[in-house]
Amino acid sequence: MKTPAKMSSISGLLPLYFPRALAGLDDRLRAHWLMRGAGRGDITVVRRPSLPEAGLLVFELRRGAGSLVVKHPRNEAGADVTARERDVLQELEADSRLAPWRPLLPRVVGSSQPAGTLAQSRLPGVPAERLILDTPEDPSAVAAPAMQLLADLRAATGRRRKAADRVPAWCESQLTALSAGMPRYRSGRRAAEFEALRHRLDAALAGAVLTEGWTHGDYHPGNVLLGGDPLQVTGVFDWSSGRADGPCEIDAYSFVLALRSTLTGRPLGGLVAETLRAGRVPDADRALLALAGLDPDHGVADPVAIPLLSWLWHVANNVRKSPRFGRSYGWLTHTVAPVLDECARWAGARP
Repeated sequence: MKTPAKMSSISGLLPLYFPRALAGLDDRLRAHWLMRGAGRGDITVVRRPSLPEAGLLVFELRRGAGSLVVKHPRNEAGADVTARERDVLQELEADSRLAPWRPLLPRVVGSSQPAGTLAQSRLPGVPAERLILDTPEDPSAVAAPAMQLLADLRAATGRRRKAADRVPAWCESQLTALSAGMPRYRSGRRAAEFEALRHRLDAALAGAVLTEGWTHGDYHPGNVLLGGDPLQVTGVFDWSSGRADGPCEIDAYSFVLALRSTLTGRPLGGLVAETLRAGRVPDADRALLALAGLDPDHGVADPVAIPLLSWLWHVANNVRKSPRFGRSYGWLTHTVAPVLDECARWAGARP
C-alpha cells in the first residue's frame, strides 16, 4: 500500500495541541482526516502517553487482514524523527547480515514528502513492558528472549573498538544535542555540572573496549514485542535512534534500566546516579545483562561506563525528539539532574 500524498493536508488546520481532555478526540480527527484519500479502513489511534512526547501522531490503519502503523509529525522535531526512522529502516532492510531477523523489523510501506508522514508494517506480538507488569515476580522470563536477540545481533554485526576512538560519534554528538535541548544548563552552576558530565564520560571510557555494530538506541520493554510459547521476540520497532555503528552494549543496559524503573516506579535518573555513586552495576542488573552475554566489567576499567553512556543516549534522544523535554521541570528534575549532580560530586564540585 502506498501512503497517499494527501496525508499532510490537515497539518495546518487544527491546533498543534488540544487541552488534555480533548486530546483523544483531536487524535482521532487528525488520523481520519489524514487518511481520507486512502479508501475505507479502520483506524486505531495510539494515545500519546504525555504531552512532552506529542511530536508525533501515531495510529494503526487496518484494512481487511492487513495493518499499518502510520506516524505523522506534529512539528519540525517530529518530522526529523520520521525522516530519520525511514532512513534507518531502509538501511536495516539493505543489510544482508540481518536477513535472519528481517521478519522482526518494520518495513517502510510509504512516506510522504515534505510532510514527513511515515507508514510502516505492523509487527505482531505483545509489548514486553505489558508482560513484565503482568508477571513482575519473574522479569527474567520476559527479559531473556529480548536480551538473547541483542546477543545474536551483536555477534552478527559487531566488532570490538577502542571507545576513545569513537568518542566523537558516541558522545560528542549526543552531548551537543543535549546541551542544545536544555537551555538552563548553558550557563552558571548548571553549565559546570554539564562540563563535569563530559569529564566523567571521558574518564569512564578511557581504555574501554566496546562493541561497534547495529544499535537500536532506544531498546526498552515498550519497543520490544513478544509472543509464542515459549516466549520469543516477534518484533522491535521505533528505530529512529538506530545506527549501524553504535555502541551495542547500551541496548542491553537500556532495557535493564527501563525494566527496573517499570518494576520499582523509580525514575531513570535516580537509578543511574546510584550506580555512579556506588561505582558498580547492581547485582540484579548483572544477572539480567548476563542473559545478553554481557559482563559490565568486561572491557572497561570503570564499571559505570556502560550505564552512563546508555543514560546519555536516552536523554539526548529525548530532547532530539521533542524540545519540550528540555523545558520540562519534572523530566529535568527526575531524569537529568540526579546524574549531573553525581558527576559534579565526582568532579569535586559537590560534597
